[in-house]
Amino acid sequence: MPFFAAAIFVGGCAASLSPRPAFEDVAATVKSRTGKQITWDTGSKQDVAARNHISGLLKRTLSPSRAVQIALLNNRSLQSAYANLGMAQADLVQAGLLSNPSIDGSFLWPYRPEVGAVQTATGIVFNFIELFWKRYKQAVATSALEETKLQIAGMVIDHAAKTNLAFIDYVAARQQIELYRQVVTSARATVASAKAIREAGNSTSLDFEQQQNVLTQAKLDLAGAEARQASARERLNVLMGLTGLQTRWRAPARLPAPGGHDRIARNYEQIAVERSLELAALRQKIITLGFQYQLTSKKALIPDIGIGAELETTKDKGEPREYEAGPVFDVMLPLFDQGQAKKARGIMAIRQAQDTYWAMAIRVRSAARLASVELQTARQTAVYYQRAVLPQQARLLTATQQQYNAMQESVFRLIRAKREQIQAGRNYIDALSSYWRARSNFQQILSGRLPDSGGSGAIIVAAAGGGGDGDAGGH
Repeated sequence: MPFFAAAIFVGGCAASLSPRPAFEDVAATVKSRTGKQITWDTGSKQDVAARNHISGLLKRTLSPSRAVQIALLNNRSLQSAYANLGMAQADLVQAGLLSNPSIDGSFLWPYRPEVGAVQTATGIVFNFIELFWKRYKQAVATSALEETKLQIAGMVIDHAAKTNLAFIDYVAARQQIELYRQVVTSARATVASAKAIREAGNSTSLDFEQQQNVLTQAKLDLAGAEARQASARERLNVLMGLTGLQTRWRAPARLPAPGGHDRIARNYEQIAVERSLELAALRQKIITLGFQYQLTSKKALIPDIGIGAELETTKDKGEPREYEAGPVFDVMLPLFDQGQAKKARGIMAIRQAQDTYWAMAIRVRSAARLASVELQTARQTAVYYQRAVLPQQARLLTATQQQYNAMQESVFRLIRAKREQIQAGRNYIDALSSYWRARSNFQQILSGRLPDSGGSGAIIVAAAGGGGDGDAGGH
């Protein structure tokens, strides 16, 4: 009995089921890498404060930083992911528990009751060998919990980056709407003027229809930009977890122009590797597999052994009840399955994880280099459009308009100049969007996560003609 009492005591000493410490570790990781807070909504006072904070942010004009903070506090998909921490914590507690003992019994009646005796037997068996496996199981579960924390932290950082990119797309669509509204207003005035000239007999119907075509195309472009804005806004609503009156938030009408210089540390590649959560999770995975292999190897050497006690009673008619007691044991004989296949599989899993780790390290380094190049190229392109292309197109349009008014240029050349200016404006907005997206991707890599596409993938190369400020922006 002392043995069973000790076993019960050992089996009852388990870790806490609360996943709060694990979540706090994740929150600290996210805070150090993004500067943002996360909360796990469990109905506490802290959660009420978080909801009030969200309401306060929504009353102000949103910025990328505010949108990301709302998303990290309010998105329900993130909230559901935190339950994985609770499951991993429960697995750790389960690993510290011993299997319940089993009780068996039998009742035997004689074929001839008048001459036989009634026999009963009751036994209890406890798999004591699990006492030796307990620390290995706990090591596996502890390592798996660390894996889960790294994966959840990476998921949060990914969500922050997606929200930031969606905000950029939304503001870019708003800026396009502003551009096309200006084009529509200008085109309407031009059409009205062309109509008056045609009615006076100073132009042809073809000239008028060409001017009308510019207005028609501008209206189509405006409708397309409005559709993109609506789509981007709803994507942001989903990422921020907003509904109802919360969706009436405000945002800037334009993307800011690049300012100053983007500081890129010389050892950015090393920083990306050291801070990579993908690599950290894979390292932890290798550790988990190593503990699992140790457990498999130990189990292959020592079979399951169950020990216990049995009490047997016999009752003859007219005789006092007789008792017999003694130990019992249950041993699994490793005759066929000696763990060879499980150990071989474990070795292959470790090798696979190691190769995956080195492949990921190459990806991280490559992504960091590519993101650095894309960021610099996107910045140069945006600045070039701002300083050279847009002013040049404005001058060309003004000069062409003057030539047209002096009847030295055709209406076709004037319309072409207008379309080139519109295209330059569109390209500039795209260049700004590419710059901020590239900047977001580079920051995401340095925060420890690879972007979905491994880069911005939307770099616009300036291809303007000569003249104007020429090589402004470094091209």
